[in-house]
Order: sequence, then C-alpha cells, then structure tokens
Amino acid sequence: MAALLQDLQQRLQDPTIDYQTILLCIALGVGAFESYIGHRQKPFLSPLLHPTLPSTLKPFLPSPDSEQTYRKSQAYSKDKLAYASFIGRIDLLESFLLLSSITAPVFVALGLGSAVQSAFPWFGAGGEKGNWTLLKGFWDLAGGFPGATTELRQSLAFVALMTLLGTVLSLPKEYYKNFVLEEKHGFNKTTRATFIADQIKGLVLSLALEIPIIAGILKIIDWVGAAGMLRIVAWIMAFILAFQLIMIPAYPYLIAPLFNTFTPLPEDSPVFPLVKSLAQKLNFPLGRIWVMDGSKRSSHSNAFFFGLPGMTKHIVIYDTLLEKSTPEEVEAILAHELGHYAYAHVLVLLLTSLLQTAFSLSTFTLFLSNASLLASFGFSPSRLSSGGPTIISLLLAASLFSPMSSVLQFLTNGVTRKLEYQADEFAVKLGESYAKNLKGALASIHEKNLALTGTDWIYSAYHNNHPTLIERLDALDGALADGKGKEGKKDL
Repeated sequence: MAALLQDLQQRLQDPTIDYQTILLCIALGVGAFESYIGHRQKPFLSPLLHPTLPSTLKPFLPSPDSEQTYRKSQAYSKDKLAYASFIGRIDLLESFLLLSSITAPVFVALGLGSAVQSAFPWFGAGGEKGNWTLLKGFWDLAGGFPGATTELRQSLAFVALMTLLGTVLSLPKEYYKNFVLEEKHGFNKTTRATFIADQIKGLVLSLALEIPIIAGILKIIDWVGAAGMLRIVAWIMAFILAFQLIMIPAYPYLIAPLFNTFTPLPEDSPVFPLVKSLAQKLNFPLGRIWVMDGSKRSSHSNAFFFGLPGMTKHIVIYDTLLEKSTPEEVEAILAHELGHYAYAHVLVLLLTSLLQTAFSLSTFTLFLSNASLLASFGFSPSRLSSGGPTIISLLLAASLFSPMSSVLQFLTNGVTRKLEYQADEFAVKLGESYAKNLKGALASIHEKNLALTGTDWIYSAYHNNHPTLIERLDALDGALADGKGKEGKKDL
C-alpha cells in the first residue's frame, strides 16, 4: 500500500500537469453543481407551483393562519436560497482572485500595477514561470512578519493573516444575513454591539485554536517526512482525536460561555421534574440542567446534552424552546436527545469524522512537496523549504479534493439523518404519548422557525443533516403503526 501511494505521489509531480487550470475548473464545477441543486429547490418555494400547506402537516397545524405561515415559510426559504447563491458566487470570485494568475496582469492593464507594487512590494513579485498568484503574495507578506524566520513560523503567520482576511471579508456577508435577511423575517435578536463583540471573540478564538492545531500537524509532517504518508495519517489522526476529546468538555465550559449565558433550570419549573424523571427512567447520568439565552441572538430553538463518555452528562435547553413549547413537548424533544445517548451516537459521529479525516489526509499527503503543484501557483524552492511550503501544499490539495468533499457531504448527511430517525424511534418506544408530543413539538418548532416548505430530495440530501419535518412525521407514524409505541422501556 505504501509503495503504491509513493508511486502515485511521484506521478503527480509531473511538471506538465497544469494544476492551476485544473483547480480553477474544479472550483467552477463545484460551484455549478451547487447552483444546479439550488435551482432544483426553487419550485418548492413557488406559491404558484406549491400553493398550499403539504397535507402531512395539516393535522398538526389546524390554525386558520397556517396557510399564511406556509407562504411566509416559502418567502423565508426563497430569500435564504438567494442569499446562499449570491454568497456562493462571491466565494467563487474570491477563490479565483486568490488562486489564478490573472490578478497582477489586470492591475497592470488598468494602469495600477506600479502604484500597487509601490505600496506592496510583494505584489506580483517572485512568481514561478509567470504564475504569480495572490496566494503567493500573501505567503511572502507573512514572511515579512517579525519572527517569521522558519517555515513553521511563516506558516503560522500565514494562517493568522488568512484568518484575519477571512474574517474581514465575511463581515458584510454576516451583517447582511443577520440585519437584513433574518431581521426581515423576524428572527434576528442580535444587537450591533453583540455582533461586533461576536466577530472579535470569534477571530481571537479561531486564532487560539487554529495556530496550535496547524503547528501540531506541520510538526508531525516534518518529523515523519513527506515519504511516510501512512504514518503521517496515523499520527495526525491521533493528534486530532486527542484534540476532539479535549474539546468535548472545553466547549461548554470555556468557549460557549464567551457567547451565551447559562443558568440552572429552576426546580420549580414544570419542565424540571419531567426531565429529572425521564433521566432516571433511562439511567441517564444527569448532572445539571441548563437554560441558554439563545434569544440573545435569534428566536430559533434547540436542546442538547454534553459530557465525556462514561461521565456525568449535562442538558442544555434554549430559552426559546421553553417559551415556544409545552413542558410535555420539551420532555419529548429531550427523549429524542437521550436517544442519541442510548445508542452512543456521539461515538458513531466521532468515528465517522475520523474516517472522513483519514480519507482526506490520505489524499492530501499525495501532494506534499509537489513542486509541480506549487509552481503552478507561483511558488519555488526557498531558503526555508527545498520542496516548498507544506501549509500551501495542504491548502491546494484540499481545494483539489473539493469534489470528493461534496460526495462525502452526501454520505455524512446520510449517516446523521439515519441517527436522527433512530433517536425519534427511541422516543416512540417510550410510549405513544412521547410520539404524539414529539410530533407536536416538531411541527410547532418548524412552524415558528418558518420551515414548513417541501424540499427537493437531492437538495435535502446535500444540505440537510436532519430529515425534513415531513420525513420525520411520516417515520414517526410508521413506527407507531408498527406498534413500537406500545413496547415501553422493555426493549430499550
């Protein structure tokens, strides 16, 4: 196996391969595919083609305003689809500016080349065979940072620079999403002060997490050597697994409180005894029940639990869920969440993530020290690296891998959707009342979230890691028809 990978690695270094053209065509292809599946979804959002509420939902939404809510759902989903399509085009443009050799010639043609080069000496300089790219320029810019005297330090400076640039470029997109799109449909609760604070915290947090992770990965590759591809994958997998296990307790205790406030659910709340009793019935190692101020940013709702395997677990309920649902519906939703615990879905998802990471890394390692790949984007051997910067090789390999990432997105969504069906069935097995309350809760939440529209099956498989409301209600009805709601706890 190792010999085959090394042979393929050598073949991929063929200098006649025009990697820049290949990568840009891949970016266009992925963009075209995502536009296609977005186009498939449009008919479901048309009041002319789908003028009434789907029949499956009508028993759960008897209100005379339900048809109006359905039309609002179509309008909201249509606006979200248009936004996603526009952002996709912007992202594609950014990729072309970063990775194509057209940027410098365009500035020269506009008569701005000299002015830009006077302000930024790295602009258009040092390209290999005329293939200078902004990616090369940003790498050279990072090399001018204080202390960037080794490839590792320059790589970390580059990561910091690109993270900062990405945050700046995302600001108008996120601002529009929150204060125009979500505001228009009544969901945005974020103040501008909170928005700015979130962006600053997010940037600092990204740097605090990304830099040590990237440093660890680059150290492993340097230690093992580019030829030891399978060993690189194994060691990086172990490193990522250790990081993920650290993040399980770190996220709720250290990261989430930076953005939200968590308060204990009052014991006199009507929800408290129901959750406590449910946890005892299922032998769930319940610690605390927390309420999170999700309403600080949005009127959307959720609930989840956290905790390391084999240790005490804590439940978090959004305040919006408590406001929108009855105590019995909240209990049914938590029965679904505890189904994830009973079936060890956290471990299933962790294993799925690791397998996907291993597959991706196996592909990325084929392009380590690939001089042909790097030369296509203006890079050449330097005093810091005879084969070219490893971080750039990994970034470009990830871009070349993007079509396979799209395929994996279908697969991983399929896995998570299967787990959601299992968790719903778990709630059904607790009794018919749980199934009834879960169906009511799902319908109510989707109604308030304006998520009542139909969905194209390919669009849903690609974008949704949960089954649609109609799919879940049909599955719950099927489980009840099979008599699973009468089995109680005995088969759990």
